[in-house]
Amino acid sequence: MFKLTMKNLAARKFRLALTSIAVILGVAFMAGTFVLTDTLGNVFDDLFANTTKGVDAVVRAREPFKGQGQNATQTRPPVPEALAGDVNRVDGIDLAQGNVFEYALVIGKDGKAIINQAPTFGTGWYPNRANKPAVNQSFDITRGAGPTKPRQVALDVKTAADGGFEVGDKVRITFLTTPPQEFTLVGTFEFGGNPDGLAGATLAAFTPKKAQEVMGLAGRWDYVEVRGAADLSETEVRDAIRARLPEFGRQLDAPPLQALTGEQLAAEQASDIKDNLSFFNTFLLVFAVIALFVGAFIIYNTFSITVAQRLRELGLIRALGASGRQVVFSVALEAIVVGLFSSIVGLLLGIAIVKPLEGLLSAFGVDLPTGPLQILPRTIIAALLVGTLVTFVSAIAPARRAAKVPPIAALRDQAISVSSGRRRYVWGGIATGLGVIALVYGLFGGVEGENAAIMVGIAAALVFIGVSMLSPLLARPAARLLTWPTVHFKSITGNLARQNVMRNPRRTASTAAALMIGLALVSLIAIVGESSKATFASAIDDQTKTDFILSPTNFNPFSPEAATQVTARFREKFQDPGVVVQWRSGTAEVDGTATEVLGVTPNFRRVSDVPLKGRLDAPALRDGGVVISDSVADDKVCVATEDVTAAKIACRQGTFLPMRFPTSTELVPVPVAGIYTNDKALGSNTSYILGFDPSTQQWEQRFTSAFDQFVLVKKPAGASTAEAAAILKSVAKDIGGIEAENKAEFKDRQLGQFNQILGLVYVLLLLAVIIALIGIVNTLALSIYERTREIGLLRAVGMTRVQLKRMVRGEAVVVAVFGSILGLVIGVVFGAAIVEALSSEGIIFKLPVALLVIFLVLSGLAGLLAGSPPARRAAHLDVLRAVNTE
Repeated sequence: MFKLTMKNLAARKFRLALTSIAVILGVAFMAGTFVLTDTLGNVFDDLFANTTKGVDAVVRAREPFKGQGQNATQTRPPVPEALAGDVNRVDGIDLAQGNVFEYALVIGKDGKAIINQAPTFGTGWYPNRANKPAVNQSFDITRGAGPTKPRQVALDVKTAADGGFEVGDKVRITFLTTPPQEFTLVGTFEFGGNPDGLAGATLAAFTPKKAQEVMGLAGRWDYVEVRGAADLSETEVRDAIRARLPEFGRQLDAPPLQALTGEQLAAEQASDIKDNLSFFNTFLLVFAVIALFVGAFIIYNTFSITVAQRLRELGLIRALGASGRQVVFSVALEAIVVGLFSSIVGLLLGIAIVKPLEGLLSAFGVDLPTGPLQILPRTIIAALLVGTLVTFVSAIAPARRAAKVPPIAALRDQAISVSSGRRRYVWGGIATGLGVIALVYGLFGGVEGENAAIMVGIAAALVFIGVSMLSPLLARPAARLLTWPTVHFKSITGNLARQNVMRNPRRTASTAAALMIGLALVSLIAIVGESSKATFASAIDDQTKTDFILSPTNFNPFSPEAATQVTARFREKFQDPGVVVQWRSGTAEVDGTATEVLGVTPNFRRVSDVPLKGRLDAPALRDGGVVISDSVADDKVCVATEDVTAAKIACRQGTFLPMRFPTSTELVPVPVAGIYTNDKALGSNTSYILGFDPSTQQWEQRFTSAFDQFVLVKKPAGASTAEAAAILKSVAKDIGGIEAENKAEFKDRQLGQFNQILGLVYVLLLLAVIIALIGIVNTLALSIYERTREIGLLRAVGMTRVQLKRMVRGEAVVVAVFGSILGLVIGVVFGAAIVEALSSEGIIFKLPVALLVIFLVLSGLAGLLAGSPPARRAAHLDVLRAVNTE
């Protein structure tokens, strides 16, 4: 049986190629994703290993809790400056130097901020001295020298090149807590041995004292870097320091301290970055799984057709003594060989598409650092195993059906008996029902986060399988409906295409199922995306009462100096400061759980119509009080008095919410200034609005970083729109990294970012659609082989090649439109269900009718294109040979 299987494969190379394409593309996407993310991980591993070069240990404050939310901020407090001196006195320590690593935005010579998706950092530079080199040896000077005076700066090579700077030029740099300043560029350097910088981040180096000053850390360090004696290991250096940390903490009244080795720090930093990128890996793998899922339908359909075409051959094998088990083995072995071959090719193609995939992501604004490709054993094993397993499982059902056919029936060329198909339809109904139950449970059953997403994914898979099993019931009615114009206009080729589609409804349905999945996902994404855009636009139009909005050019926050300058310039020119409201983000601990809090200045109600339950206690908010969402107000997390140890009660105005901030070790009673309705204006993740007075150090006393996410501005009463806009744009240019826009411009730019993300998703889903179209080509090509004699007879009685091509293309269009309609219906149902589940968070439903119609039309055209190769093949068959085919 093994030799026979190999001979069958060798004799049918065309069929092998058609079956392999679907698996190759799916495996290629999966393998490419693994290689890309592993390459990124290796880049960061190498980078952070180099950035701690020369550092044996690091002393820093413990992080009280991890930053939360989309704009998660650092919660680790700084350490006293004197800590570096204390560490220097520990036995076995050669040198300890404090340093900072904070926000510093470089403005290019063209006046534009040098800003990428990565953060912008500033740090201190310690020169190497003959008798005592600096602890950190990650800075490699390429031109000039390091800074030795307060008004000097050195830039990483890439930042200097991006800004058009040469040594000796003046460089303007913006900070978070101090006004922008101008420095003289005295040198350029590579950091961590990487000429492309810190994975896309910009890095400016100052003298250590100047770095402390401009970054608001006078008298403090972010951390202390340590080099031990030459005869001590990193672990011994760390342990020697760790034994003295409780003593240092008491003497300096410092926050809880920790010591770790340079190797541990590098591993931690790389791990944090890779954890943040894990969503990216999952994001791409989802599309690989979709591609493989669609490919499974095509493999199943292909093996079903080829097994049916080989009935006579299989019957002869059975008549010669082969058992049904051997027939199953033969078909299964063929599937394994096809799957293994396809997986190997897919693995190689996946490695080849990594660079194009990076280019695709870059085209949509996702710029990633690059490095040598990393092909791990896991990637190879997963590619070979998944591709082979998908092919094998997809071929089992056709193989078992073939084994059940009696030899005599097969030798007579009878069709495989499938009875009435009731069993198929029963299982299809069960799968669909379970899918609906899983969907309802995932959306409304109290499941949250990743578990809810997994449940919805399982529901989608079950519904797809169920509908594909039930779809033969719809194939004939759908074919009649879709080909009605051909009957009305008495088109011969149209009628023949109609009969061919209706002849085998199971084959038609299986072919259409692959396209159904692709269109279902595309339409679902379209509905959720358009609904999200409509919700955002509604929130801006209806609940934002502002004239202008200052927002970051990319996702990095910006300096509060922008709000300060706008207020000062308004007051200077119009004797009226207007209304300037700052929005910030931070992380605090509530009831033992770290959570994101939104920071606003007390006058925020003048620019944002956030619905309140009752009145707002403005004095309490001005004193740093909190406004709580009604979704958590009844959770009994508040206390009646300032005694944070008192019994917990539901939050009401006048109660106190015990909160722990990054800079405090104890709970702080924060007065509740009001209750608001959690709605679309603030998003589903915002439950706490914390007031702060920008004229004081309120926010800085609670959080370790102070920067703005947005600044909402209403112009002074005596200012024209043009005058106010000119001031805002001037401030934005001075600070850098900020866009100054009116409400309409801001909305359009944000919606443009939505469209960019949706465009990337559509492009990635296009792979599944392409695989589905390959399935149409595959099915029609095999169908033409099956109908060779019929086609020859049609040509013999007068059908022209043009008419034959029209007939085959007509079949392809009907199959494509049928699958597209099924997909659109499922996509609309799932999309509406997801939006409905999110309606409590303020999202509103929008059905993008025009977009869905465009998808349907494009699917029909794609079907027409997919039918062209089989149509040409059919039209060029030799008539005499075709007629004489048995």
